[in-house]
Amino acid sequence: MSAKIPPKPSKDVIYVDVDDEITSIIDKVENSPEKVVALVLPKRAASLQSTVNMKLLARSAKTAGKNPVLITSESSLMPLAGVAGLHVAKNLQSKPEIPDLPPGVGHKPVDDSPAEEVPDDASDEDTAEEADEDDDHLPRKIAYGAAGIGALAAAHDDDNAETIDLDDEDGDGPKGSGESDSKSSKKPKKDKADKNKVPNFDRFRMMLGAGGIALIALIVFLVLAVTVLPKAVITITTTSEPVSATFNLNASTTTTALDTKTGAIPAVLQKTDQTGTQQVTATGQQNNGAKATGSVTMTAQKCSGAGTPSSVPAGTGISANGSSYITQDSTTFTYSGISGGCASFTGDGSTSITAQAAGSKYNVSSANFTVAGRSDVSASGSASGGSDNIVTVVSQADVEGATQKLTSGTAAADFTKAWEKKLTDQGDYVITSTLKATDPAVTSTPAVGQPASTATVTIKVTYTVLTVKKTDLTAALNAQLASQIDPKKQKLSDSSLSDATISVQSQTSANSATLSVSIDTTAVPIIDANNVKKIAKGKKTGDITVVINNWPGVKAVSVKLSPFWVSKVPNKDSKITVVLKEVKTSTNDSGQP
Repeated sequence: MSAKIPPKPSKDVIYVDVDDEITSIIDKVENSPEKVVALVLPKRAASLQSTVNMKLLARSAKTAGKNPVLITSESSLMPLAGVAGLHVAKNLQSKPEIPDLPPGVGHKPVDDSPAEEVPDDASDEDTAEEADEDDDHLPRKIAYGAAGIGALAAAHDDDNAETIDLDDEDGDGPKGSGESDSKSSKKPKKDKADKNKVPNFDRFRMMLGAGGIALIALIVFLVLAVTVLPKAVITITTTSEPVSATFNLNASTTTTALDTKTGAIPAVLQKTDQTGTQQVTATGQQNNGAKATGSVTMTAQKCSGAGTPSSVPAGTGISANGSSYITQDSTTFTYSGISGGCASFTGDGSTSITAQAAGSKYNVSSANFTVAGRSDVSASGSASGGSDNIVTVVSQADVEGATQKLTSGTAAADFTKAWEKKLTDQGDYVITSTLKATDPAVTSTPAVGQPASTATVTIKVTYTVLTVKKTDLTAALNAQLASQIDPKKQKLSDSSLSDATISVQSQTSANSATLSVSIDTTAVPIIDANNVKKIAKGKKTGDITVVINNWPGVKAVSVKLSPFWVSKVPNKDSKITVVLKEVKTSTNDSGQP
């Protein structure tokens, strides 16, 4: 059984104000609950700058059973404390001691009894003896070694089982004490001074701020986790039934409104112009030299009938050696005699001629000419003055080649494709079979026959096509299919228009056409997404699956909750997404509605 470990002596720390009176200090010491009282003195403590006050303090402390220790480093107080026999320490952790007395000064006894008056006739020797006697009763200087101020309290251990230590450092007791064994088996108690330490407010504020931030973060996370992040995706897979229809529609620009009973649907004749330009190199050749001129003499023969041959008017063409000329004068004939059984006639003079084109090849001498349209007339003569001046001009072949490039290949196809897309994007259904294009209008700069090294050829082609509104066409399709489904339980798939095949049966004019329409689509059960959300709110996955699987036409139900900690569908519609999927079934399938 281990020996009882004496408790660590306690202490009390009293801070003395510079204005405190000696009586106030004595009251604080006497009222202290501890036996060891540390008096922390200010600089120049006026109330203790007197030997009398020091002795009063020492006597009062002794009477109250207290052991005061003056905490000060002021040198002027040391002799006074030494005279009064009071312990002094520089700080709460220093070793307390009674200061040395000044030379020639003895201790005055501190007694509980009232001081006796010294008779007037007392001798100096008696007084000295009394002083020596008093010295024996004063507290003696203690050798503390490594002990702290708390060793003062050990002086009371004879009468008290509790030992109090003033020092803040654990383990500093008098040398040779038997506390080492006990300290190894039991942790010393914290002394009262530790409890009275001033808290670190900076650290406190930092911890308070960190705690506040952590609390806010926790609140934000909880709000997000409960109200923002939870989501649900409900996927409902349904079966579908095939439905089909075949009918005709009469599309016309004169129809103003859709009539599903008669099959009349409004149409619009759309028009657009495609223009293009092409740069070409001129390849034509033209002779800009002088035209040959001359004259001829005409003769005529008439082998039957009477009368004079008709005259040859000006502008009549004549030719010789493959070259053509134009007469400039009108020629009349006069009878000249009979030759070879036929009447002969001669012209009334020479007739001027001009070559049809420029060139030296039209220069002829004493040549025989034939007269266009007059086999009974012949001519002879000469022409001269023709010259050559060959220049490059734009030919018709150049223009036709450029036109071919602009209207053939991918240019026209790309243009019409882009135009059809534009019409489709604005809500029209393009009846492609009615697309028509006019002949291109071609212009050339410079014009054909004009001298040039290059020419710019411009064409314009006008395209027309019939269109109908997608909304009208969809309404016509739905009207034909409506008779095949129960509108209270089923609805058509949203892709009904894309499932339709439309062709032109006949087109009597650019403004009207008869359309042949056929469609193969599906009908699915009617499921209201809002009703699904209403049923699913606040329910678990299994509960939702059981309810919706019992609906007609439903094949499967999938509920996906996120994030992972969510176990129920949120209560907000915006957090619930309903996805409908259909599985098409053929007419031969059975077992599913």
